[in-house]
Amino acid sequence: MKKFISIAIALAFLFTLMIPSNMAQAQADTKISLKQAIEIAKQKLGISDSGYDFNSNYYEYGNKKSWNLNWNSSSKGNISVTIDADTGEITNYYSWSPIAQEQPRIPKYTQDEAKKVAIEFLQKVVPEKFKETKEQINNNNYGYNEYYSDDYNFTFERVVSGIPFPYNALYVTVNKNTLKVTSYSLNWEDYSFPDPKAAISKEEAIKIFKEKIGLKLQYNLVYNQVYGNEPQAILVYGIYQNAPIDAITGEIKTNEYYYVPMYDGGGGGSEVGRESTQKLSPEEQKAVEASEKYISKDKAIEVVKNSLPFSISDYKLSSVNLYSGYDYPPAKSNPIWYLDWTLTKDNKYYYVTASVDAVTGELTSFSRGGPDIDNVQGKELSYTKEQMRKIAEDYLKKIVPEKFSKTAYQETNIPESSKMIEMPAYPFRYVEVANGILCPFNNINVNVSPYTGEIVSYSIHWTSVKLPSPENIISLEEAYKIMFDNSEFTLTYIPDYDYKSPDKPPTIRLAYQSNFYNYINAKTGQIVDYSGKLVVKKSEVVFTDIEGNWAEKDIKLLVQYGIIDVKEDKFYPDKDILQKDFVKMLIRAIQPPYYDPVPKSPDDYDTYYAIAINKNIITEKEKNPDSMVTRQQAAKMLVKSLGVGYIADISDIFTINFKDKDKIPQDMIGYIAIISGLKIMNGSDGYFDPQQPLTRAQAAAVIVRYLQLNK
Repeated sequence: MKKFISIAIALAFLFTLMIPSNMAQAQADTKISLKQAIEIAKQKLGISDSGYDFNSNYYEYGNKKSWNLNWNSSSKGNISVTIDADTGEITNYYSWSPIAQEQPRIPKYTQDEAKKVAIEFLQKVVPEKFKETKEQINNNNYGYNEYYSDDYNFTFERVVSGIPFPYNALYVTVNKNTLKVTSYSLNWEDYSFPDPKAAISKEEAIKIFKEKIGLKLQYNLVYNQVYGNEPQAILVYGIYQNAPIDAITGEIKTNEYYYVPMYDGGGGGSEVGRESTQKLSPEEQKAVEASEKYISKDKAIEVVKNSLPFSISDYKLSSVNLYSGYDYPPAKSNPIWYLDWTLTKDNKYYYVTASVDAVTGELTSFSRGGPDIDNVQGKELSYTKEQMRKIAEDYLKKIVPEKFSKTAYQETNIPESSKMIEMPAYPFRYVEVANGILCPFNNINVNVSPYTGEIVSYSIHWTSVKLPSPENIISLEEAYKIMFDNSEFTLTYIPDYDYKSPDKPPTIRLAYQSNFYNYINAKTGQIVDYSGKLVVKKSEVVFTDIEGNWAEKDIKLLVQYGIIDVKEDKFYPDKDILQKDFVKMLIRAIQPPYYDPVPKSPDDYDTYYAIAINKNIITEKEKNPDSMVTRQQAAKMLVKSLGVGYIADISDIFTINFKDKDKIPQDMIGYIAIISGLKIMNGSDGYFDPQQPLTRAQAAAVIVRYLQLNK
């Protein structure tokens, strides 16, 4: 959704008529003058013009009129503000300041502290609109995503008559280490909304969902790092094509805008593979050509010419490349020949691209383009959906008869002929069916022009993999219960666009919509993502024994980043931490999510230890999972994780001034000197207490200081 809005904003700027402000003041018919716009920005955003250069622009897009105000400084950064020239509302704000040093991996402030700042900002900038919103919360925890941004992101979606309209929203970002608002945008339009009193019941909508959309038992390819070294398929229940249900009529909304296809799961011969492959050098390419394993360039050209449903005799071969194939989890491909042909005729440029499996000699894809093909403005449709489908299937029976015979046609969101929008081609998709079950990762796709009846593109994605038996699986009703227990199926307002009239505002529909986009493992009943990895929802349980504790904020930060699990409502901050729990916290802190090896569960201590031993943080001999961790042991693991253990081992070069330095073993002096010098472990009242067990609260504080260290 955010991506869609960002693109819309970018296009708005791209096609906007920009007028310098001094000219605009005289020419523009606005209710808000430039002077008033500047005053609004400075008053509501607290902007000081000291040390900044200022410039402004006026622009119009559709019926929108706006002032764009910019304050720039080479030393202080940039501030950009957009003001609606008719209403005086601030619609966009962006602030950037140069950072003197790299930001730590864990922030100074928690998400709750930042949210308070975001709310105060919105209450000041757009108080009335803010009253009509609620925070949009993502309950899924897919890893430590927060590590990769300097800001917390907050979305407050519009609510009308108690029903969300997420396509209108307020967006705010707050810096994690300064609590300054760094950006804000307002996406809000005046629409007419249907009365929710006319909606069908949720029970009726669920019945329609099960009958016309529903969960389907299907095979899904899974990632190597989750299930092993070779691609595997697992049985899952998933929604093949999710779509809203009109809450007034009960109809499925099939506009392409809503189409959410199931993840393909990889496969050979796709254009995606082309981007992820490694191009061979001329020497390597020559060696491959000489190998009996791969077909030659000439043979690949012959395959293309014999397989295309049209002639390219007038085209000139412009480029040939042999790519080494890709290991793109969860699938691998053979080496692929990529060939391009071009034609210039009557000052018009045409092209044909094709790919051929260098091992099997199978055509894996082709596409063609040119002004006569791509430009359909004003043309009349000549072929119906049924006619185009027959053209596609006749071609597939000729080119891949065996694989095509294993597939079933999958209806996509192609409108009926009378409602067809202007598109160069319409897609037809065929998915393998094995044991009566869909294999969406094995699919064939054909695009046919409704104007000429010509096939304009083709691709096949096919991975040979052993399929598990559909025995001992949960029932469809059990899968539905799991889905509805772990997702929302609620009323929402959605925009319904008329693609034949792109300038026309959308009609707002009231719809029931499922937000379940994961899968249910049919053997275990667990919810998994498209890669087969277990989806862990953010716990709604909160610790009840940390309020007022000196390490409360540190504990909350580690919970927020997934470093501490919340399984029960007690953290036991004053208890001594076990070695296995400290190792787990440390590994979660230093290793980003999804890095191999991936622990199979939160209690997979063997994997955490394996990572720690591999990183030389702890030795096999030192492994003692249920023992208490002393302060000197924690210091040693932390220093080793920084990669400077070899320096700490030269204990003679270090001096420590703790009052109990005589109690510190000689081989630990370097570790304690480094960890205290970095202010990660400071001791108390001049004592380090090396043999004292580390409490769980102390462990949390130490890990936070460790992560806030600018390494």
